[in-house]
Amino acid sequence: MRANAVSVADLFEVSGNDTVWDAWLTTVNLLDMLEQTHSVGQYYDFVQARDKIAKVCAIAEFHMIDKKACACGLSDAEHDLLKRKILTFFKMQVANLKHFLS
Repeated sequence: MRANAVSVADLFEVSGNDTVWDAWLTTVNLLDMLEQTHSVGQYYDFVQARDKIAKVCAIAEFHMIDKKACACGLSDAEHDLLKRKILTFFKMQVANLKHFLS
């Protein structure tokens, strides 16, 4: 590999500084890419992964994560904790999917 080359795995990262929607986009892009690899389908349930991602996104949308305008009754600290948990979910999804890249 050339010194300035970047591996595919390095292109897909979720950090604590990302918005939930950036993390979602990273995760779904990697999921889409791997879903097109027919050999991965026998080892990974893409339908189940998409269902879980959709549920997490619904929670983020309900709580207007990254918009600071939720009126659900949770405190700002509770919304921050929820956002960290959502980002952790996406980090774990990406880490799990990266196993199929090598």
